Amino acid sequence: MSTVATHAPEQVVDLSIVELESLIRRIVRDEIESVLAGSDLYEGPTVIEPGSPLYQSLIDIQQRAREGRLKFYTHAEVWGDEPV
Repeated sequence: MSTVATHAPEQVVDLSIVELESLIRRIVRDEIESVLAGSDLYEGPTVIEPGSPLYQSLIDIQQRAREGRLKFYTHAEVWGDEPV
Protein backbone atom coordinates (compact mmCIF):
# COMPACT_ATOMS: atom_id res chain seq x y z
CA MET A 1 0.00 0.00 0.00
CA SER A 2 1.42 3.39 -0.92
CA THR A 3 0.63 6.81 0.43
CA VAL A 4 0.32 9.76 -1.88
CA ALA A 5 0.93 13.17 -0.39
CA THR A 6 -0.60 16.17 -2.04
CA HIS A 7 0.87 19.60 -1.68
CA ALA A 8 -0.49 23.00 -2.46
CA PRO A 9 1.18 24.59 -5.46
CA GLU A 10 4.21 26.69 -4.61
CA GLN A 11 3.83 30.43 -4.63
CA VAL A 12 6.59 32.90 -5.32
CA VAL A 13 6.39 36.03 -3.21
CA ASP A 14 8.60 39.08 -3.31
CA LEU A 15 9.58 40.28 0.16
CA SER A 16 11.80 43.10 1.23
CA ILE A 17 14.61 42.32 3.67
CA VAL A 18 12.62 44.04 6.43
CA GLU A 19 9.54 41.94 5.67
CA LEU A 20 11.60 38.75 5.55
CA GLU A 21 13.29 39.56 8.88
CA SER A 22 9.90 40.24 10.45
CA LEU A 23 8.55 36.93 9.14
CA ILE A 24 11.56 35.00 10.42
CA ARG A 25 11.29 36.65 13.86
CA ARG A 26 7.60 35.78 14.08
CA ILE A 27 8.23 32.14 13.12
CA VAL A 28 11.13 31.78 15.56
CA ARG A 29 9.13 33.42 18.36
CA ASP A 30 6.14 31.14 17.71
CA GLU A 31 8.35 28.04 17.67
CA ILE A 32 10.11 29.03 20.90
CA GLU A 33 6.80 29.77 22.60
CA SER A 34 5.34 26.43 21.54
CA VAL A 35 8.36 24.51 22.82
CA LEU A 36 8.48 26.39 26.12
CA ALA A 37 4.72 26.16 26.66
CA GLY A 38 5.04 22.43 27.33
CA SER A 39 8.08 22.77 29.56
CA ASP A 40 8.11 23.03 33.30
CA LEU A 41 11.31 25.03 33.57
CA TYR A 42 12.83 26.18 36.80
CA GLU A 43 12.86 29.97 36.71
CA GLY A 44 15.45 30.52 39.41
CA PRO A 45 18.81 32.21 38.93
CA THR A 46 21.27 30.67 36.52
CA VAL A 47 24.82 30.16 37.72
CA ILE A 48 27.43 30.45 34.99
CA GLU A 49 30.72 28.91 36.00
CA PRO A 50 33.72 31.23 35.57
CA GLY A 51 35.97 29.89 32.85
CA SER A 52 33.17 28.03 31.05
CA PRO A 53 32.69 28.68 27.31
CA LEU A 54 29.45 30.58 28.02
CA TYR A 55 31.17 32.72 30.64
CA GLN A 56 34.01 33.51 28.22
CA SER A 57 31.49 34.44 25.51
CA LEU A 58 29.68 36.79 27.89
CA ILE A 59 32.98 38.44 28.86
CA ASP A 60 33.77 38.88 25.15
CA ILE A 61 30.36 40.44 24.50
CA GLN A 62 30.82 42.78 27.47
CA GLN A 63 34.25 43.86 26.21
CA ARG A 64 32.99 44.50 22.66
CA ALA A 65 30.09 46.53 24.09
CA ARG A 66 32.50 48.69 26.10
CA GLU A 67 34.54 49.28 22.95
CA GLY A 68 31.41 50.29 21.01
CA ARG A 69 31.69 47.36 18.61
CA LEU A 70 28.16 46.06 19.25
CA LYS A 71 24.72 47.36 18.41
CA PHE A 72 21.98 46.34 20.79
CA TYR A 73 18.38 46.19 19.60
CA THR A 74 15.25 47.00 21.57
CA HIS A 75 12.47 44.45 22.02
CA ALA A 76 10.35 46.34 19.48
CA GLU A 77 13.18 46.33 16.92
CA VAL A 78 13.67 42.59 17.30
CA TRP A 79 10.09 41.34 17.60
CA GLY A 80 8.17 44.19 15.97
CA ASP A 81 5.96 44.78 19.01
CA GLU A 82 6.10 45.81 22.63
CA PRO A 83 6.95 43.32 25.41
CA VAL A 84 4.06 41.57 27.11
